[in-house]
Amino acid sequence: MTILKTFHSRRRLVAWLSAAVILGLPFLRISNESALRFDIPSLRLYFFGSVFWISEAYFFLLVLLLFFIGIMLFTVLFGRIWCGWMCPQTVLSDFARSIERLSSRLANNPALRTILSYVFILLFSIVVSTNLIAYFVSPYQLFKNIMDNSLGLWTSGAWTFFTILVYLDLAFVRQRFCGSICPYARLQSAFFDHATLTIGFDSARAHECRECEACVRACLSGIDIKDGLQVECVNCAECIDACAQRMANTNKKPLIRYFFGEHGEAVRAKKRPRVVGLSIVFAVLAAVFLYQVYIRVPMDFFVLPSEAQAYHQTGLKGTLINAYDLFVENRSLEPTEYRLSVTGIKDAELVILNNPFVLPRDTDLHTRIYVLVKRKNLSDRITQLRFTLESTKTPEVKITREAPFVYPVRTDKGVEI
Repeated sequence: MTILKTFHSRRRLVAWLSAAVILGLPFLRISNESALRFDIPSLRLYFFGSVFWISEAYFFLLVLLLFFIGIMLFTVLFGRIWCGWMCPQTVLSDFARSIERLSSRLANNPALRTILSYVFILLFSIVVSTNLIAYFVSPYQLFKNIMDNSLGLWTSGAWTFFTILVYLDLAFVRQRFCGSICPYARLQSAFFDHATLTIGFDSARAHECRECEACVRACLSGIDIKDGLQVECVNCAECIDACAQRMANTNKKPLIRYFFGEHGEAVRAKKRPRVVGLSIVFAVLAAVFLYQVYIRVPMDFFVLPSEAQAYHQTGLKGTLINAYDLFVENRSLEPTEYRLSVTGIKDAELVILNNPFVLPRDTDLHTRIYVLVKRKNLSDRITQLRFTLESTKTPEVKITREAPFVYPVRTDKGVEI
């Protein structure tokens, strides 16, 4: 058959593209960081040129909700196409079978062939687990640590664990996982409706079946599609290609094909409440997520009365001073210059080491600041100050926080103020 004419060749192309995306995302640099990585040491999500700190947990929640609702909607529409065409379990299992075929070409002896196959699969498992680890620690630092033999205990343990897990999966489990362990396979029956895309046997043409069992031998999950829809089926279409090859001699279409609904009766179905409902929920969540990204301020700061030093002290000549701890977070992937100002009390003077100051990309700052106020400008013992932090490059990007300014009734020596 002509290249890309069979479902097998198309699925292989999709598998290679999926593998390239999965392997490449942590190593693809956008703004000098991974395109996609949840960095465990810093608890930050690097997401296509943006960085979300763990304190912005609502973004994580929105992403997870979008992911799960998207999977449900995709399943209602297209069944388990994801499982057979793009799921990492299926893609990796296909690569494992390719490794076995390569081993067969390199060795004629069955024992040597088996040993080569297991060795190559182990090496492949190491690559896969390394790529998996790169989604959670910096891949650039990871390879440097590997070369220097300086991986930490947790990273080394996780790498070893995932290597063993992937190896056992690819060497002994593969498609059995899809029908016996995968929770998605168990939930698919709850997601399907009367018009979901499935693979089925055309029972109306059952008399044309030659009972060659080619579809059974081709099935990656080891099922007989003629028995109807089964939880083990991953919609890989290998059975369609096998049937098409046998039916080609009779110039007839294959007896197995993709159907929307059982045997295609629901192709013209117009009312699909699940599709409508899930589409609305997905659209609303997507709109909320995009709006939150649009209004997101890539910085944050906090001002707290200092605990290491008395929060109020008496200055000279009627001047009072309060000490504060300043915490600033630069949540962007570019170094940014900030300016801090204070209002709320007349002629309040801010004392800070540098103002404006530059904060490197994706870092935070903790420093001590002071506010000096004339006693004559205070009418209450506790007055709320308003601290404003703004970007000097984009002044419209600013945040205001409040903190109390307190003055005592008496000085440390008992003198009334």
